[in-house]
Amino acid sequence: MSATRLQVQGFLKQLAAANPKEIILSRQRKTLEFLDELDFDMRDVVKELRQLRVEDFSYGPSQNDWGVGWVWHFGKGVIQWAEGKQVVHRVYIKLCLVLSKDGRKTTCMSFHPPEKTMTVPFSRPPVRWSV
Repeated sequence: MSATRLQVQGFLKQLAAANPKEIILSRQRKTLEFLDELDFDMRDVVKELRQLRVEDFSYGPSQNDWGVGWVWHFGKGVIQWAEGKQVVHRVYIKLCLVLSKDGRKTTCMSFHPPEKTMTVPFSRPPVRWSV
């Protein structure tokens, strides 16, 4: 299933309304190693999530293989400063908003370099990232 621009906007609005303290970062090795490489902490990840735009959307929503909720996939350029130079890293971001037992929204994600070719169809012109 591929979302419409309006559906992506709705998802991003829900994401923006989520309490940053309720965002749970995946403990996947590739995510943790990438964050270490970038010297990013959770605040940096939340900042990048808050900056997601419709044009960063790649595909989804699809069913969550690990549990409840719908999974949304994004591709984004993330800036790192190294030795006084700006370096842009392509990042695959996988998000799932779910309603927890106590009624709070929780965001689960992956945040690492893409492992396969990605298309971001709403960018102008549409972009295809090769691996």
